[in-house]
Amino acid sequence: MKKSIPENTKRRIPLGSVSINTRRANIFIDSCAFDPKYMPEDLASERLFQLYNAGEINLVISHSNMKEIEHPNVPPVVKMEADAKIYTIEVELSEAELILKEQILNLLAGNGRRDKMLQDSEHVFEAQKYGKFFVTTDKGILKRRVKLAQLCGILVVLPSEMLHLIEANAERC
Repeated sequence: MKKSIPENTKRRIPLGSVSINTRRANIFIDSCAFDPKYMPEDLASERLFQLYNAGEINLVISHSNMKEIEHPNVPPVVKMEADAKIYTIEVELSEAELILKEQILNLLAGNGRRDKMLQDSEHVFEAQKYGKFFVTTDKGILKRRVKLAQLCGILVVLPSEMLHLIEANAERC
């Protein structure tokens, strides 16, 4: 006789797996998505931070983004927001991880200069390693989002798209 799990019981997510439930998944946010300069991304980004501050979503910043945010030209309000978030730390990578990181760099750089895409490839790599979503307004990353999803499973989205996913997920729950 097959045992069934009671409907009101929450299912445990196995260690190392990533939930696509937007309320439980790690949502990585790029530094450019902290302070977008155009509508509707500015309002969506602000709303994402409100949801984070209310404990409804888990925004994470990669250690490589923290390095960008420390730049003197970054507005103080952005630095304050970043300091309040959870962020990754740099760790030694396995051979397979180094290969994937290189593949991400190759994809983002295309025929362009690889050195200009090093930081972005680091951000995307960290996001795919520890999360499911990468929120950005970077057009170079966004135009390669389908190939990035195929390569490493990361879902690259605009702040407004992430907000829509969160709202749609809330309606299902």
